[in-house]
Amino acid sequence: MGRHGEARNLFNEFLSNGDKPDIITCRILLDGFCKNQQIDEAISFFGLMECNGIIHDIQIYNILIGGLCKNRKLDEARHIFNNLVSRGLQPDVVTHNILIRGLRQEGLFEEAKELLSKMEVSSCLPNDATYNTIIRGSLVNKKYKEALVLIETVRTRRFSADASTTSMVIDLLSTEEQDQSVLAFRKWFLE
Repeated sequence: MGRHGEARNLFNEFLSNGDKPDIITCRILLDGFCKNQQIDEAISFFGLMECNGIIHDIQIYNILIGGLCKNRKLDEARHIFNNLVSRGLQPDVVTHNILIRGLRQEGLFEEAKELLSKMEVSSCLPNDATYNTIIRGSLVNKKYKEALVLIETVRTRRFSADASTTSMVIDLLSTEEQDQSVLAFRKWFLE
């Protein structure tokens, strides 16, 4: 049965005794299902929480959206994300970053950039993780000028490139086939 099966049984036992597990217990269980690629079990558990009056918070939704993205169920992740406001919740920067990363990893880079644009005009400001995800997407898609503009935005906002982004730039600079836009990274990198 495994530890998560035992945990699910314990959760059911709580409910049958008329007790309600707290939100932290529910987060741990949901996260365990998602991390163990038991996404159908995670969705079922999420529904069970709802049926038993356990109020979902943004962290619960972040866990579920992240699990859906990791299991390549982007349509479901988008649907949940798009319905958060109707449920009285506002997606936070973590929620946006999870979906942006999922979109980028599935090759939906333009949609990821659109989500960044929506963040920039909303009350949810992007952070360094948001920009680094989009910069890496720009580099992978060979949109070097776009990446440079984003890097300048990152610098202006006093964020910094993370190790993964910096590593991609170093790899890019070490290739033999360099056009002018790639050479502009040297200037950024040496400053």
